[in-house]
Amino acid sequence: MLTKSNFMKYLECPVYLWMAVHRPDLLPLDSPDLKLRFAMGNVVDDFARKLFEGGQEVKGFNSEGWKNTQKLIADGAKLLYQPTVVAGELTCRADILEMENGVWSLNEVKSATSVKGHYPFDVAFQKICFENAGIKLARTNLIYINNKYVRQGEVELKKLFAVEDISEIVDEKMDEVKKLVELALVVANRKTAPDTKFLATCPNPKSCAWLEIYNESVGKKPVKTIIEETTDAKGIKKQLDALEYPLYFLDYETYGPAIPLYDGTRPYQNIPFQYSLGLKKTPDAETTYTEFLARKSENPVPALLAQLKKDLGPTGSVITWNMSFEKARNNEMGIAEPSYAEFLNGVNDRVFDLMPIFKIKNQLYVRNDFEGSHSLKAVVPVMCPELSYDNLAIQEGATASASWPILTGDTVSATEKVKLADDMLKYCKRDTETMVCILEKLEAEINANACL
Repeated sequence: MLTKSNFMKYLECPVYLWMAVHRPDLLPLDSPDLKLRFAMGNVVDDFARKLFEGGQEVKGFNSEGWKNTQKLIADGAKLLYQPTVVAGELTCRADILEMENGVWSLNEVKSATSVKGHYPFDVAFQKICFENAGIKLARTNLIYINNKYVRQGEVELKKLFAVEDISEIVDEKMDEVKKLVELALVVANRKTAPDTKFLATCPNPKSCAWLEIYNESVGKKPVKTIIEETTDAKGIKKQLDALEYPLYFLDYETYGPAIPLYDGTRPYQNIPFQYSLGLKKTPDAETTYTEFLARKSENPVPALLAQLKKDLGPTGSVITWNMSFEKARNNEMGIAEPSYAEFLNGVNDRVFDLMPIFKIKNQLYVRNDFEGSHSLKAVVPVMCPELSYDNLAIQEGATASASWPILTGDTVSATEKVKLADDMLKYCKRDTETMVCILEKLEAEINANACL
């Protein structure tokens, strides 16, 4: 049975489809970032249904869902949520099926903010399923988030969502998608893995989460690119000479909900709810740390800014990793809270970004073990292995972000919240600790080269 999700995997890579069908046990678990997107997608689906109130939800999947869908339609239902059809070897579950003027319209809900290139293939697959099952679709709509919407008061659904009729685009894709479905079924029904020529022709194998696992299953190892290592001590020193003491090391954690929570915010706008701030007063001083974590569901920005202004003095460099992120948050907070705009503009004027030192194109500090990346998570294990994230309960930003609505909600006990808050504080502090460590290691490299 070919599902829509597996068909979309085929479009991504035929090998991905085969692994999903025959060896799902070898595939990696969903990443925290993907889990967060799934959770937000469910919230978006729930809100989109409010555009079509009065419908009935179909229970069950595959054959059970199809049986229940048929029964509801036979009983005269005109609006269905999660209708399911089975047609031969194909099955799919749509978001919203609506009867309009005696004909059916399919509404596909996406948490994205535009019509992406693969969406017509997604909807065309559904149309093939429904029409093969005897339900003719007169129109196919795509419902997605309008990221220009700014919340003021209650959420205005008709402004939050864009509804676009993509029937013409979908119809143009139908013949192509029918052929792709046939090819996908061939792959899905194979008893053995597809030939590894698919791997050789993959346009972006480095981004594949399961390539190494697949290679091991067929007895091949992926080829890793060897990168020439570089240490330009003079170039690094030139960059670091711009630093002025006292040094501050700043890291924000943010939450960007699809449905804006607060007045004046847009869909997916990153709302800072936490920071860690390291302070190194002189080159020989120990670094001290302050922190903030909002523990209530109200807008965290006013309280965060009030504390940050106390913790962050008026002079000295503010060190970040990927300064565009922190500076953008400061700009947004300055607009939301005008009384802090001057302070935040001053902070932005003092920001120093460590990350460019590690970009391959700058040829300042390059190590093969970075594997072509300049992310903090790639650099830390090489330069500061003593500050591993592996011993933390929270190990990356997506989990930290997903933790905040849990901390401020009512789904866990007070005892669990205490532990969760502690885990969140440790993670955010680790980001600033690693920046301190990396700076110290760079300074040591400079001093070592100066002695040569």
